[in-house]
Order: sequence, then structure tokens, then C-alpha cells
Amino acid sequence: LLNSEDRSLESAVVKVISPDEQCDGSLELQASSSSLVVKEILQEAPELITQQLAYLLRGSILFKCMSLEADRITEQQEKVLSILEEKFPDLPPREQIISVLQETQFNPQGVSTEEVMLKDLKEISDGEIKVAISTVYMTLEVRGNL
Repeated sequence: LLNSEDRSLESAVVKVISPDEQCDGSLELQASSSSLVVKEILQEAPELITQQLAYLLRGSILFKCMSLEADRITEQQEKVLSILEEKFPDLPPREQIISVLQETQFNPQGVSTEEVMLKDLKEISDGEIKVAISTVYMTLEVRGNL
């Protein structure tokens, strides 16, 4: 469901893709939302994926993989990444994208504390109590300056 601020967009929603609903209960890592979106687009309307969109979605998938322990990539993520790379061979190498992502992950310049908190905000609600959880990556030196 869309929150009240976004209700005006409701008529534009075509489909909701939830990683939680896609989980098959196996011990394999949960797929990223981006890989599920790419998989869906490739099945339903592959012509919609431009090089710019492939670059954006691929970066999102690599960021998700990078933030997991041991940089693990699920079989589904690897398949989606390979399809995008075959379709757009001019995309930068994975290592280059991961390097840039790692450099910027701990660099808070130009980003407010609120923006950092909202970037990865997850909300849980049981109807009465609402809990918000956010992950913030920073070095101890940066933390000392806040």
C-alpha cells in the first residue's frame, strides 16, 4: 500500500514486487529488489531496458552484493548481471563499479544525517507500534565529528 503522501501515484502502480514474497525458504540469500525488477522486466518487456537503466540497476545489484558478507552473489543475481552485461557490453567492469561504491559508501560529504538515515530506512508496524530501523555506514573518525 502506498502511504498517504504517495496516494496520487496509485493509478500508476502496475505491479508490486516484494523480495519477501519471492523467497522460497531455502538457505540461499534473499534476492535484491533490483534483481527481481530486472528479471520481471526481462520477462515482460525487455525492450524497456536501456543502457542507462541497465547501468543503474546493475549498480544497485552490485551494491547489495557488496554489502553482504564475503561479497556473495546469489545464482539469480549472477544470472541477471550476466544478461545485462551481454546485452550491454560497454558497461564498466564490475570491479570498477564496486570500487566506486566502496569509496563513496563511507564518504558522507554533501549528505545530511537525515538523508543517510532515510537511504536505507525499513519500517515495521503491528498496527499500534511503528518501529523504524536504518543502517548507517561510517568510519569511527566520521562518527566522532557528528
